Amino acid sequence: MDKNSAIGFGLLMVLLAAYIFLNPSKPPQKEKTKTQQSTKNVSETDTNSSAQPNSALASAPTDSISKELAIAEQQTTLENDEIKITFTNKGAYPKQVELKKYTTYNKKPLILYRAEKNSFNFEYQKNGLIKQTINQGFNASVAPGGKGITYTNTDGFGVTYTLPESGYMTDMTITTGGVEKNRDLKLTWKAESLHTEKDKETEKLYTQVCYNLEGEGYDYYTIREKKSTDFDKKGINWLSFKQHFFNTTLVPKDKSINYGEVTSAPTTENDTVTVSNFTARLSIKPQDQISLQLYTGPNDYSILKKFDNGMQEIVPLSYGIFGFVKYINLALILPLFNWLSSLFSNMGIVIIVLTFIIRLLMSPFTYKSYVSSAKMKALKPELDELRDKFKDDKQAFGVEQMKLYRTAGVNPLGGCLPALLQMPIFFALFSFFPHAIQLRQKGFLWADDLSSYDSIVQLPFNIPFYGSHISLFTILFAITSIGLALYSMNNATMDQSNPVMKYMPFIMPIMFLGIFNKFAAALTLYYFISNLITLGLQFVIQQYIIDKDKIRAKIEAKKKEPPKESKFMKKMKELQEKQMEQAQTRSQRRK
Repeated sequence: MDKNSAIGFGLLMVLLAAYIFLNPSKPPQKEKTKTQQSTKNVSETDTNSSAQPNSALASAPTDSISKELAIAEQQTTLENDEIKITFTNKGAYPKQVELKKYTTYNKKPLILYRAEKNSFNFEYQKNGLIKQTINQGFNASVAPGGKGITYTNTDGFGVTYTLPESGYMTDMTITTGGVEKNRDLKLTWKAESLHTEKDKETEKLYTQVCYNLEGEGYDYYTIREKKSTDFDKKGINWLSFKQHFFNTTLVPKDKSINYGEVTSAPTTENDTVTVSNFTARLSIKPQDQISLQLYTGPNDYSILKKFDNGMQEIVPLSYGIFGFVKYINLALILPLFNWLSSLFSNMGIVIIVLTFIIRLLMSPFTYKSYVSSAKMKALKPELDELRDKFKDDKQAFGVEQMKLYRTAGVNPLGGCLPALLQMPIFFALFSFFPHAIQLRQKGFLWADDLSSYDSIVQLPFNIPFYGSHISLFTILFAITSIGLALYSMNNATMDQSNPVMKYMPFIMPIMFLGIFNKFAAALTLYYFISNLITLGLQFVIQQYIIDKDKIRAKIEAKKKEPPKESKFMKKMKELQEKQMEQAQTRSQRRK
């Protein structure tokens, strides 16, 4: 590894570290849309046979806030091929949502949310009294064909839920009837994310509040601590409670939400059931009919993009200062990945083929890097002579080294630039793989879930900066990185006595063991295969493609030509000569 290649490698690793620590850091094959599908299995379960809802409501006290009522709860289930929603007449809201095409990490049905901690509570005014729907009993009426359900109470307030024939977006129509229109309708939306993934720490990292505001666009924050966000007098295009691979999003179709406030907090470490909780208090414009939509489904970029309202931004294809890699993911990685997913059912094979394609696209840069390295290796005898001659004068050696490079027509940055040019792809994949829902619970070799870390040994203790498991893909990635370093050292032109340049290539592979141990197996598999390809390419190019004798002959011929000096090389030469003069002046003064 020549000096400039090592510098390029070092810069790559520094930027990687910055990307990891400065930032919080899509279908298994795309689901086919069915043109004809009916909502099915509509069922009702009477869970309490006490007082009738309407009579209980009629006996409600006449103070300013309606109190909890003893009502008969009835649950109604609507479903299509993708989703199963259970509604309750006690408050007229969806009480449980099951995603039928997904399971939890331990292969149980995936319940997106359930029970009373996930609710919609509308607050309205009737005859001067403020009332809340959360504990009111509603009459339920199932639509013909079982495609929807309508809840109404004695105040004329009603909610209609219409499930699509396919998909995850449910329509909500609020009918205010005789409700007074002199104050905004208030909506309190509570939600709680359930633990569904293999690694709870990573799940917490990607549990976020996402939103799109009028005039401001998309934004988000990660739920790391208790936090409140105020959308005062800002129209809300949509508001989402996002988990790692799924989300629940409220969309006002008629832009009826004036403003709101969101409060969120993570759960305790001892909580093995939930990850975080969320409460939104929203103000809705008073009108006879209000149209909302409720998305309860996967963070699939292709699905979310079809709604044409920016919801695809929920899938993080980039982060922070590296936001530009989003366009690489959209223009290159995502289309390639979707195409390969349609050809191969095994996601491990998809990743391996994707690696080969990307490396093929980058081959013009890598080939030039290898040619540059070969030329510099051919100059090694002359460089060794210069080192011996200017053993105690590094500045003089630098000047003569640059002269030799100019004479031989060698670009000293030839090994550095290719590494820098590959970094955008590196960071694009770093963002893409951990959030690709197509990889969720897809196994390959010993990895049971490519969207999470692979583990061959579960340790009975935790190692600081490493974890409590051993990832084999990470080990293979680190080993092949060391192999690359050894191969480069064997072909190096730099001074082997320099301990910094000698050992720097070995430091990062060791750091990889800790940094990547908990990362998605898909990511470390990609880097491992990429390293194997690099080793193979270097060996083949160095041994069978590059003719060192021919390169040496070209260098000797170049020496006989008048040197062509670029502006950059000229400035470097002037700077080095100036430094030599200053050093000589300081030396004479000391004497």
